Parts: sequence; structure tokens; C-alpha cells
Amino acid sequence: MRNNFSLKIKIFALIFTLIFCFAYSDKADCAKLRRTGTDSSNENEYRRNRTVLPRDGDIAVLVEGDNRQHVAMAEAMIIDELVNHGYHVVDDARLAKMRKDAAKSKAVIYVYEGNLSELIKLNAKYNASATVVARVSSGTPVVNEFKLYTGTASAAITAVTSKGVRLGGKAAQGKAVGYTTDEARQNAINSAVQEGLSQML
Repeated sequence: MRNNFSLKIKIFALIFTLIFCFAYSDKADCAKLRRTGTDSSNENEYRRNRTVLPRDGDIAVLVEGDNRQHVAMAEAMIIDELVNHGYHVVDDARLAKMRKDAAKSKAVIYVYEGNLSELIKLNAKYNASATVVARVSSGTPVVNEFKLYTGTASAAITAVTSKGVRLGGKAAQGKAVGYTTDEARQNAINSAVQEGLSQML
């Protein structure tokens, strides 16, 4: 008798869970609720209230830094990550023109000073729904106890939509080793950019 009662309780709980899922949650939340028995409402609330890059239109990428090679590497990484996450990126020809205009207008510098107006103009001119802006820098690598070089880097990554909404903006730190000073710098920048993007995508 007790076994029958226990079975009924389990069936009732399963039916309640399914009803809750269909009424209030998406598929991922349902799976988590069935798997863990815990509600994902806090995560849902975060996802609903978090401003994200627009899915419609093209995303531009502008990167600044002291080293051209590191800037190019960071730019390529950001573009690859955007594409891997299903975003459309501004084509190379438009992006090259946008870079020149951004340098003339100091749009990236202004963004980090809190003035978004120049970048909003560029978004409109080049038909970008948003522009991801990054500033990368690296310190001087030092020799560690294993006779390798340890490099440190930072990547400040933010984005500005065509409507003037700023997304992200936290500076990320990266630390990595390499056999040469340049390799250590590149690996550290790689790490910093990945960390910065993880906060945005």
C-alpha cells in the first residue's frame, strides 16, 4: 500500500513538473528542472533582463592597441567568436572604411570616455546594428621558474548598438606562458580577449 502511495506521489510530481515547464519555462529550463529538481527562474530573469547584441543586421568590430599584430589577432578572434555564435559581421570592405573613419573621429577613444555619439554616427553610416569595441594591451613578459616567459594582458571590450545602448564594458585580464616573449604576449592577449567576450556573448 505504501509503495502505491509513493508511486502516486512520484507520478503527481512528474505531471506537475511537466505542466510547470510548458507553462513557464523554455526547453532548456525544463531539462534542468527534470535533471536537478531546481528551478531556473533566476537564470531566466537574468537572460530576460540582460541586454545582448542585436541578432538582426551586421556587427562591426573595432580594436585598438599599441601593437598592430596584437590588434589584428584580437580583431580576428572577436570576429570568429561572433560568427561562431551566429552573428553576421560587417564585410571586410565596409570594415576597412569604418576603421579609417573611426581613427579620424577618435570614436573608440570617445567610447571609453563615455561619449558614444561618434560611434553611433559610424553605425548609421555603415549600416551596422552594433559595433564591438576593444582595447588590448600587454605587459612585459617575465621569466618564470620553469625558464618560460609569463605574459599578462588586458582587454577592455564593450559594444554600442545603433540605438546608442552600451553593452558590457568590463576589463578582462589574461595571463599565459610562452617560449618567447612574443608568444607569451600573444597567449595572454588571447586569454584576455576570450574572457572579455565570455562576459558579453
